[in-house]
Amino acid sequence: MNMTRKEFLTGGASVVGAFGLSAAKPLFAEDAGAGRGIRIRFLGSGAAGWKPEWGKQNPNMRRQSSVLLDGRMLIDFTECSFDMLPEGCRPEALFQTHSHGDHYKPSAAVRSGVKRMYVHETWVKAAREQVSEAAAALSLPAPEIVALRFGVPVEECGMRVTCVPANHSTSRVTDGVLERTALYLVEKGQTRLLYATDTGGIPGDAARMIGIDPHVREENFSRYAKSAPYVCEPKAITAFVMEATNGDLDEDFRMFVHSGVQTVSRTVEMLKKNGRYAPPEGQKAFITHLGIKYRGWPSEKIDAELPDSLRAASDGLEVVLG
Repeated sequence: MNMTRKEFLTGGASVVGAFGLSAAKPLFAEDAGAGRGIRIRFLGSGAAGWKPEWGKQNPNMRRQSSVLLDGRMLIDFTECSFDMLPEGCRPEALFQTHSHGDHYKPSAAVRSGVKRMYVHETWVKAAREQVSEAAAALSLPAPEIVALRFGVPVEECGMRVTCVPANHSTSRVTDGVLERTALYLVEKGQTRLLYATDTGGIPGDAARMIGIDPHVREENFSRYAKSAPYVCEPKAITAFVMEATNGDLDEDFRMFVHSGVQTVSRTVEMLKKNGRYAPPEGQKAFITHLGIKYRGWPSEKIDAELPDSLRAASDGLEVVLG
């Protein structure tokens, strides 16, 4: 299914502030050029299982989850997302959340032309081997594979990116070490975007690395930092994208490794109550990685069922989050 940017954005322009269009009620930062926000394009907003024929049968069927930030940096990427890239876009870097096939494809990473690919240190050796093999098979240059540590930020594409632990699992073991899956905190200027997929809620260690654990307060921060150096000084996030694979079925067995609408909604309300989520006025948190109930629903239909604090992402949607 190949669609133009105009076709992607037409339906949602009256509801959200899409890049290049004005909303009736501005919900997002209007200018990403001076550090006022991060431009995010959802290349895919669905869970695992994408099949090309699905898009032909139902235009609302969602590609595997992937985002493009400020037109330069990817988080996760597979073959089904190529036609979601803006014309002429040449991403520079790719951050991988984990090695499941709906998030990571060595051949897609090579074909994307990125110069650097970041993965958690527990599976960097396997990633280097697989990407090298893919590059040789395609006769294309391989990106540099960079190992990440939890809680240690890197500077990339004008943004500060911190890898933190997710509550998810894979079966990959490298040299006796089990792969650890990741969420990402992306910071630019005053914007602090938490991109959280795949995960069953927000792990406590991740919350402390981000600065959003309500137990860690200004008055007791030094005590926490002394015992756990990775603990970040209390600081609110301003933008939030989280998976809702389970739809409205939070009692599903996937709750151990995935989230649903109830989990995301409760997380948003708790963080707001404790001052750890402070978005610009009117800006919503987005749900993505939609599966089970919502996989083939249009976003407008999903939004009608969601709490007011949430909005459903859709393939090709582009907004600026402040």
